[in-house]
Amino acid sequence: MYKEVLTVLNQYEELRLSDLTNEVSNLLNLSEEERKETLDNSKQTVIYYRIGWTKTYLTKAGLLENVRRGVYKITPEGKKVLESRVQITNDYLLKYPSFAEFFERNKSVDEEDLTIKDDRTPIENIEQSVKMISARLSDELLEMILSKEPVFFERLVLDLLNKMGYAFDDQSVIATSYVGDEGIDGIIKEDKFGFNSIYVQAKRWNWTVGRPEIQKFLGAVAGQGGNKGLFITTSSFTREAIEYAKKQLQVKLILVDGSMLTKLMIEYNLGVSVENTYEIKRIDMDYFDDEI
Repeated sequence: MYKEVLTVLNQYEELRLSDLTNEVSNLLNLSEEERKETLDNSKQTVIYYRIGWTKTYLTKAGLLENVRRGVYKITPEGKKVLESRVQITNDYLLKYPSFAEFFERNKSVDEEDLTIKDDRTPIENIEQSVKMISARLSDELLEMILSKEPVFFERLVLDLLNKMGYAFDDQSVIATSYVGDEGIDGIIKEDKFGFNSIYVQAKRWNWTVGRPEIQKFLGAVAGQGGNKGLFITTSSFTREAIEYAKKQLQVKLILVDGSMLTKLMIEYNLGVSVENTYEIKRIDMDYFDDEI
């Protein structure tokens, strides 16, 4: 469906995903019944779901561009690929580093894992599919976060730490962005009296966080008399920043990049909801072993 999506977007300046789905359905001459076919245990249509994955892959390869939330356009590279009439497959898209990196975020996913394999058991295929869905969800979460104001991200980070159980109670999560915090965006009190606190800095950035930013944060934590610091960003950290944080003895510094952040959000159900649940059942041998 890669070719069809590129073909449609090549005819328009930009399209919403819903309109793209309709235009691709027209191009494929889908019947009304095929357009309305839904996934098992879901209200989402099959064609919408498949085009959703297609646009994700093409966007990660740089053949499509996410203009704004839910709106896409073809890129010059996408036009070039379409004009070349090359067969576009997952293997072809892997030549683009950005697409390959999308799968490398989940280290258990590699080139052989991009499609369902006949030599795997059904359970293995399910597990692999879940990993792929989670990788896509992580990417979508980052897009959503980056579309929000910085103050929203600061609140998100504090909400996540609260869900993870670091705060003593809801009142122990304190946002400090507006009170002369000297680089501290939040404070998490770990006990009722506040003997132990975690000082938090949250940066909704597109660029890599370097050692200078970590040094400033370390100084801010030390200036507050703290010994625990958590620096969270939507981007990533340089090697120098990571090594510098590891060497600190007076203040324990933990660095969380965008990839780890979204994994934690998924694990602790922050900003996500369960779409489908599938039960896998087996024989209950205890029942059949009982003698009457």
